[in-house]
Amino acid sequence: MDYENEIIELTGEDGDSIKCEYLDTVLMNDNEYVVLLPVDEGGCGCGCGSCEDDECESEVIIMRIEKNGDEEYLVPVEDEEELENAFEAFQEQIDEEDDEDDLE
Repeated sequence: MDYENEIIELTGEDGDSIKCEYLDTVLMNDNEYVVLLPVDEGGCGCGCGSCEDDECESEVIIMRIEKNGDEEYLVPVEDEEELENAFEAFQEQIDEEDDEDDLE
């Protein structure tokens, strides 16, 4: 799945939809997870509508990638421990990328 620089619209069971910006894909325990940032009209996802802070404290959405033949779809992660572990893996991946950038 190639989501880079994409806005993905998620639709919940109740029909409500939310637009999210793709941030990264994380591999953990033979599962792939997509990390998404909800975006609003202001673009930061924090709900303030005017945030320009790079360290904005908005929450990310982590979804597991499930495969059915050639088709891939996103599934909510309902297990809190799995969700926390996926988020930690995402943070470690970001830290590694930052370290690589510092070396260049």
